[in-house]
Amino acid sequence: MDKISIVIPCYNMEKLVAKCIDSIKNQTYTNFEAIFVDDGSQDRTKEVIEENIKDDDRMKYVYKENGGLSSARNFGMEFVSGKYLCFIDSDDYVEKDYLMELYNNMIENGSDISACYFNRVYENKIDLNKVEEGFYNMVKFPAAWNKMYKSSLFKDNDILFPPGKWFEDLGTFPKLYMMSNKKISIVKKPLYQYIQNPTSITHTFDERIYHTYDMVKTNELFAKENNIYEEYRDELEYINVYHILIGTVYRSSFIEGFDTDTVKDIVRHVEEKYPNWHENKGISKLPIFFKIYLKALHHRQYRLIVFLLKLLNDKITIS
Repeated sequence: MDKISIVIPCYNMEKLVAKCIDSIKNQTYTNFEAIFVDDGSQDRTKEVIEENIKDDDRMKYVYKENGGLSSARNFGMEFVSGKYLCFIDSDDYVEKDYLMELYNNMIENGSDISACYFNRVYENKIDLNKVEEGFYNMVKFPAAWNKMYKSSLFKDNDILFPPGKWFEDLGTFPKLYMMSNKKISIVKKPLYQYIQNPTSITHTFDERIYHTYDMVKTNELFAKENNIYEEYRDELEYINVYHILIGTVYRSSFIEGFDTDTVKDIVRHVEEKYPNWHENKGISKLPIFFKIYLKALHHRQYRLIVFLLKLLNDKITIS
């Protein structure tokens, strides 16, 4: 059995990390190493982790000064020795066959990346999220977790998580996808349990929502540096469509001063690079609501968009 490395970034997780640890301990695939990266926690995270891993030599606790999620993941990767690599967030947990299913799927399909369905776990409900093959589908939710990677994808291509940024997964997964030569396969089971935080950036306005611009740019520069930009131009354009024209506009709608000028500025940012974004092939794979929204955006119906988003923003789900 090949060794699988798991990197678990932790910050002030004294109340939740024990459940995450238990779910890893109970894996049916046993040849793994779990690296818990304490990103400068101010609570009892250290004590809770050390108490819960003390009898399992497959698990390691490491500490670093606080630097954010990307920084913690990058630091954890310095300790990785497995042929395969997973990330689990410390407030989430996984099913007992998580590693086994992802590993078998990867081996059977000759994949570089293996992904699985996941559940969004709310206080009063659980929503199943299916992951479908193909760039246009997978990039809508480019989370580092719910996936297993060949460790060499990161090492051989000098891929790290962008430090100090929101939406760091958006600045990482597309690079991994492009360098995997599309060798990606899906386990159609919800093996990852994604705990929902009502104050997460998905439903919050903060100036850092515009970090999507930086994440999109880093993917485009990476593609150009590796001479694959033209091969993936349509896919890179689609990231702008989904994560900026849909995602960033949506998140902007939570600010009190959200208006047509906000929308115009965001559209202008994309159109400077991709003037024909409305013809992107990935749009055909979107739900009808987003198709109608994007058509309205293309036809400059900004007042209608502002009105509808202010009315419906708490009822819309953006990955």
